[in-house]
Amino acid sequence: MRENILSERIALKRATFNVETAERIYTTIDKCRDVFSPWLGWVEETHSPENILKFLEKVNVDWDNNAQFVYEIYMGKKFIGLISVINVAWQHKRAEIGYWLDTDYTGKGYMSEAVALIEKELFDNDFNRIVIHTDVLNQRSANVAIKAGYKFEGVLRQNIYSISQKRYRDQNVFSKLKSDLK
Repeated sequence: MRENILSERIALKRATFNVETAERIYTTIDKCRDVFSPWLGWVEETHSPENILKFLEKVNVDWDNNAQFVYEIYMGKKFIGLISVINVAWQHKRAEIGYWLDTDYTGKGYMSEAVALIEKELFDNDFNRIVIHTDVLNQRSANVAIKAGYKFEGVLRQNIYSISQKRYRDQNVFSKLKSDLK
C-alpha cells in the first residue's frame, strides 16, 4: 500500500508513530468525543495522547507487516480524520475499511472521497472484496458506504457489546467487489 494517496481535495498520509501525530489525533477525538462515543467503543478508553501513541505504535508495526494500514486524512494542511484498512486477509483478498471524521468536516463528501481513494488502492493491489461495517443507528456512516456504491448485505445482530451503553449493538454490513466496478 502506498504511504501517500492524493486527490484534488484531500490527501491520505500514513499515520506515523510520533508524539505530534498522537496529539493531533487525540485533540480531534477529544473535541468530537460526544458525537463519536455512541458509535466508536474505543473512544471511552481514549483519555490522553499517550493512548493514541500506543495505538500508533501498534499500527505502524502492523503496517510494516502488511496487517493493517492507517491513514490520516488532510484537507490542505488541516488534519480532518482517519481512515483505516483493517481485518486484512491477503490470502482471501479481502479487507475492511473503518473511518471517522472531524465533525466540522462532515457532510461535505470528504469521507466518501477518502473511501474511494482507499478502495482504488486496495483493488489495484489485487484485493477482491472490501467491507464496511456501520452501527445500524449511525445513518451518517451508512450513507458514506451507500454513496460510495457499496451493497447492503444485511445486519449482524448484536455483533458488538458497548460497555458504556450497556447494550449490544447491531451492525450493517456493506461490501464492494472488484467485479462491481465493471
